[in-house]
Amino acid sequence: MMTAHPQAWTKVNAPVDKGVQGLVGVLSEFGQLETIESCEAGGRNGPWVCFRYGAYWEHPWRDLADFVLGFMAPRLAELVGDDASVRIQATPSGQIFGELSTRPEAVSTIETALRQMVREFNGALRRSSECCDGTSGTSP
Repeated sequence: MMTAHPQAWTKVNAPVDKGVQGLVGVLSEFGQLETIESCEAGGRNGPWVCFRYGAYWEHPWRDLADFVLGFMAPRLAELVGDDASVRIQATPSGQIFGELSTRPEAVSTIETALRQMVREFNGALRRSSECCDGTSGTSP
């Protein structure tokens, strides 16, 4: 999906289930992550948040795959083990998105881990941009 105008990232307020409010909020701190759907679920089904990442209108899967497989899933596994699951899905209509899911009792643990990951990820991006724009810094 190509856009007619250049795109910029901004935060948008939206109503979400109270049980995933913290997850959606902390995920929104990743600069190019857009949450698109979420549910606090119930019964045996735990909370989940669906998201896109990066310039999905240009490359529907590339930035998402790099983020999920190169950073989010392995780092989350290190921090919380099997308390969270991250996967990439393709719908029959061709939409490609990531999904983070967890058990209800692990939500606060996941939120804490994600906050740490946001600091790490955003710090690595800053160091990378400093390095590549001719100023000081090292790549992530």
